[in-house]
Amino acid sequence: MDLSWFESFLYSLFSGLADILPVSAEAHRVLLLKFFGVQGSNDLINLFIDLGVCGALYFSCRRQIVQMTRARKLARVPKRRRRRPLDTRSLMDFSLLKTMLIPIVLSFFVYRFAKKLDDRLVLVVVFLFVNGLILYIPQFFPTGNRDSRTLSRVEGLLMGFGGALGVVPGISAMGVALSVSSVCGVEKSYSLNMALLMNLGIHIGLAVMDVLGLISGGAGTLSFVILLRYLVSTAVAFGGSLLGVKLMRLLTANGGTNLLAFYCWGVALFLFILNLMA
Repeated sequence: MDLSWFESFLYSLFSGLADILPVSAEAHRVLLLKFFGVQGSNDLINLFIDLGVCGALYFSCRRQIVQMTRARKLARVPKRRRRRPLDTRSLMDFSLLKTMLIPIVLSFFVYRFAKKLDDRLVLVVVFLFVNGLILYIPQFFPTGNRDSRTLSRVEGLLMGFGGALGVVPGISAMGVALSVSSVCGVEKSYSLNMALLMNLGIHIGLAVMDVLGLISGGAGTLSFVILLRYLVSTAVAFGGSLLGVKLMRLLTANGGTNLLAFYCWGVALFLFILNLMA
């Protein structure tokens, strides 16, 4: 992929932002590459972008990560030797997160196959339209206040399965996971926090897949200027992802993300018209 500095900036910004917002980052990457006249992206720039997204998600979720890490360490200490009470809530959150990640880990076995669907623009349009429907449906269900203390393992698997569908271009892992958790009656802010942690796991896996792709296919010619451009892309993706997290918290606090369904449908219509003109 040969992008200019400006194109790399836009590609990284929209990738970082759409990786957090439930609007399918892959669909937006396909759209941008069509505009740039480039046939697909390479694993190297995707790796740098995924690292930027991982950094932003870790920065945003560091409090929960620290709490769960401390709770797990304390749980290994014999009860009579503990100097503070065990944080059972964080332990249950970690258990729920592990359950959610099971379908996501399995989804990486079909990742390379799913990536081939990027070339079939009609399918991306259909999946993006379906993503809009998934975002729109939860508003018809009553809100709840459930969390890891009352959620079953099956419900955790369903939320994780929603995230696993993110390998399909046009489907947002965040969007499906949030919609499933909303239907299950999970409290919205808690659902968002768990979905962000899940998304961190997804992007760690994507970074691993990018590295494997580079090992098998090679990184190509890598000059200092290209490396510098990729490092800037990492920083831009980091900033875009942080902006996405802030927008998601704002949307969650003000009624949810169902309005983004109309955005998905608008982008799907635009891609459909673009496909007809091609």
